[in-house]
Amino acid sequence: MAFGSSTFTDAAGAVSDLFAAEGHRYKAKGDLFEAENYDRASALATQNEQFTEQSTAIKQQQLDRQNYKVLGGQQADIAGAGFAASGSALDLMAESAQQGALQKAVGAEQGLITEAGYKEQAESYTTMSKAAHMAADAENFAALGADITGGIKGAAAIATLFI
Repeated sequence: MAFGSSTFTDAAGAVSDLFAAEGHRYKAKGDLFEAENYDRASALATQNEQFTEQSTAIKQQQLDRQNYKVLGGQQADIAGAGFAASGSALDLMAESAQQGALQKAVGAEQGLITEAGYKEQAESYTTMSKAAHMAADAENFAALGADITGGIKGAAAIATLFI
């Protein structure tokens, strides 16, 4: 068979597949950029988790200090007024200590909740990054397949010229 419609069909198929291969490569590059952004977001979320842990520890120290000052002030007031550390004075100091412990516990729990949120966010971004890498790999594989089919169709087009 000589130059004919199958020559054009095969040549057109080859050109189409070769352009498709290039499109797959650009899509893979975009997927890798997306993965990079997810990697950055994951790193920032991990860093925020660490900052929250440090910040919570500082707040805990501040609350300890504040509780110490309140109880010390109450003891000084009671002693300064000439009262004994008994009865209502002890009740007042116990209530202050309980309130301080409650504030500290709430602060610690809020810190842990925030840390857990950042940890979950980091893990989510890491998973999305992996998915984007897989998508890039799939696009590169599709590009290779399109290159191969484009080459085969191009060879078929040339073969029709000699048969």
